[in-house]
Amino acid sequence: MSEERAPAPPRGTRPRNRRALIVGAATELFLRNGYERVSMSDVANAVNVRPSALYRHFSGKARLLTAAVVEEMSVIRAVLDDPPGDLDVIGELLAAVAVDRRQLGTLWQREARGLPAEEYERLRAEVLGAVKALAKLVGSNRPDLAPYEAKLLASCTYSALCGLSHHVDDLPRDQCVEVFRDILHTILRAEPVRSERGSAAPESPGLSPVGRRERLLSSAIELFAEHGYTSVGMDDIGRQSGIAAPSVYHHFESKQQLLSAALARGDEWLRHDMYWALKASTTPEEGLFRVITSYIDFAARHPRHIDILITEARHLDTIERARTKQTQRDYINEWVHLMLATQPARSETEARVRVHAMLAVANDVARTVEYRSSPNALETVKRFTVAIALPGDR
Repeated sequence: MSEERAPAPPRGTRPRNRRALIVGAATELFLRNGYERVSMSDVANAVNVRPSALYRHFSGKARLLTAAVVEEMSVIRAVLDDPPGDLDVIGELLAAVAVDRRQLGTLWQREARGLPAEEYERLRAEVLGAVKALAKLVGSNRPDLAPYEAKLLASCTYSALCGLSHHVDDLPRDQCVEVFRDILHTILRAEPVRSERGSAAPESPGLSPVGRRERLLSSAIELFAEHGYTSVGMDDIGRQSGIAAPSVYHHFESKQQLLSAALARGDEWLRHDMYWALKASTTPEEGLFRVITSYIDFAARHPRHIDILITEARHLDTIERARTKQTQRDYINEWVHLMLATQPARSETEARVRVHAMLAVANDVARTVEYRSSPNALETVKRFTVAIALPGDR
């Protein structure tokens, strides 16, 4: 269902669509190998040109990644900039986009992290522009919503689009579009929660642990999330922890070990929450409700853990990366098991697609301060994610 890239033209030829061929080749390389591991020479080889010819189109690798993300976004913007109908029609068109152009989530949420700050902000402005355009459409179709509520639903719709990339090839295209359309419809038509509690108290760092190992782990999580794994050194972690650099190695042998420990810590906490959510439940429906809502609460409390899970786990070595992926699969399997127990007629593949969409929304909400600090926003997200999993709860 994804678009296949045309073969590279023979060396020495000058095809009119060379720029598009370059972007296509770079996209494949970024997805397969990761932004940091791809060079301009790699891209040049993929399209059978010399690097000098590549630089006539792009000044560097950062511009190439930006162009790749913008290209993936272009079909979304085409729908939003010239809307053909109401929210139901828009949702259906966006669902088709999600099926046919599904690299956006990986390129934006994972690979764009490696961009220089200036280029990242340029790309972020493009994404925010798409969300703003969708929020305007939501607001015009639903005048009952406050601007903040329309923006929340638009942001969550965009997050779901980025998350709808898993297991797509395991479903027929028409069925994929139908499932995606239902997910987007549920979000775009969600009723916001309006309580009298107002905004949550400002986030506070609280007290810090005194143990050296815990201080190092806490600092590593913060720095990896803020600056990215490749930009942080052991000296930086020791400095933030108030621990001399040589002493850092008494607790962790390497930065890799710190990253592995950081991801394992988040997994332990998440599984603890899931265990108690299941322990408090008596039916699969209640279990699914509690697991979904506990995850959203966890993500809102621990956004830094979500950051490094999404953007930095790729830096683990092969064995640790495989272990981390398996723990993620095991966690998702619990959601899938509960969904199939509540709705036996639903296929396992559809259940997984829905789970990934829900997680993508929850993760992005947790990584956005204005949403994770708003009880109403979190409760609204809980309401429609449960509806995505349990149609009878809409």
